[in-house]
Amino acid sequence: MKHFRLETLIDGPIIREIGSRGSSRSGASSLLSALSVAADEVPFDEGELYVFLHFRIDTALKAQKRSHWSGGRVYNILTGQSATYVPLSGTHLRQALSCIGLQPPEKVVVQGRYELRLDYALKAYDALKLKVEAEAK
Repeated sequence: MKHFRLETLIDGPIIREIGSRGSSRSGASSLLSALSVAADEVPFDEGELYVFLHFRIDTALKAQKRSHWSGGRVYNILTGQSATYVPLSGTHLRQALSCIGLQPPEKVVVQGRYELRLDYALKAYDALKLKVEAEAK
């Protein structure tokens, strides 16, 4: 799986592309890769997206705390964790943006890998939280 960061922004500072997944693999890892790609392409229901965003946001917030000291910044770089962006697949990015009433750019593809700015991820999380809590009642 290629993971790279493009410095060009897709839709201003809100979303940035970090790569796409190819399907030219062989061996046992190709089966795992295919399952991973398939999981990223399947949309979540609201409850699943809420839990998924909770995990991704928690990871970003922990990266923010670590970024205040040099060892933490090195750890974030080595693990690829961002303190200001949340990684999402194209499918899940579209779902998160629709929760807050934003239309994703046409360039967002299902198998693409993107990063959503943390504050927008938090807005989507809060909107989902209201929906999930309302359904639970």
